[in-house]
Amino acid sequence: MSVSIYYTCTREHVLTDSEQEAISTIVQQYNEDFEGKDRAESFTVYEFDASSQTEIFAGSTKLTMTDQFETLLNDLFYWLKCLTDIRRKVDGGEWHVHLDDSDAVWDEQLGWTMPEG
Repeated sequence: MSVSIYYTCTREHVLTDSEQEAISTIVQQYNEDFEGKDRAESFTVYEFDASSQTEIFAGSTKLTMTDQFETLLNDLFYWLKCLTDIRRKVDGGEWHVHLDDSDAVWDEQLGWTMPEG
C-alpha cells in the first residue's frame, strides 16, 4: 500500500513562460537534492494540453512506504516545501494539495502544511 501527494492549480490563463521556467527549475532542483531518490519516486508534473484547460499545473508523487515513520514524514514535508516554492512562483489560481484523503493547508508564512490532529 502506498500514499501519494496530489496537487493541482486552476486559473483562467495558462502559465507564462517565466512561470513555467521557474517551475521547471524548482522541480529539477528538488528532484536532484532529494535524499530518498534511491528508494522513492521523484516529483512528477503531468503533461497536458494547456490550450484547452483551466488546469495549469497538476501532478502526484508517491511516498515510500516504510517502517520508518520519520522518513515518511521527512519526504512528505520535503515535497510540500517544493510545492510551496512552486505556488509562490505562480500568479494566482485555485490550488488543491492533498495526501490521499487529507487536504494540506496553505499558510501565507509557512506555505503548505498538514492539518494537526
